[in-house]
Amino acid sequence: MRWWITARQAHSLLPAALATYTLLLLLFQGHTVVLPSPVTSSGSPVLLLLTAPIPVCAAVLACLESRLPSAEATGVRPVRFLDTSLVLTTTLAALALAAAAHTLLGIASALSAGRNTAFLLGLMLCALPLIGRRAALLPPVWVITVAMAGFEQGRAQAWTVIARETDDPWAASASALSLAIGLILYFFAPRTR
Repeated sequence: MRWWITARQAHSLLPAALATYTLLLLLFQGHTVVLPSPVTSSGSPVLLLLTAPIPVCAAVLACLESRLPSAEATGVRPVRFLDTSLVLTTTLAALALAAAAHTLLGIASALSAGRNTAFLLGLMLCALPLIGRRAALLPPVWVITVAMAGFEQGRAQAWTVIARETDDPWAASASALSLAIGLILYFFAPRTR
């Protein structure tokens, strides 16, 4: 187990990513920025907190991609199970940090950051078997797309998921579904690269 954690660099990458995530939760809180939008004539206010999950997504992908395919194919350790557990544990840690920021510090939008982490990780894992390491670009591209074209008359559209209100049941369901599908695809996808 210790060798797997060392090989995945989880002992260094994930704590640093979760610390950065926590720092972004504390710094950005409810701050918004108005960005120009090609869809509307005036920009919509976008929460800076939408960017908080990006370091976690990048670190998870770096951990998952730091492997030796030939050694793992011939080994006896349950590497797929361990990798899936790593993603799930990291997601739960991000959700716990968001809940702590919400409960202890009263940061209302922190809970949506935890939900968004689950959604973006799931989205990235869905793309990983198709495009490989380039899947790391999907979370920031999604955030930029939402910021530029995800609002209609100041309201977040349903497809955006990450820009929805904290208590939106659609966004919570979409995040859980995205993570579940991403984990299933990652677990069963062939490891050819």
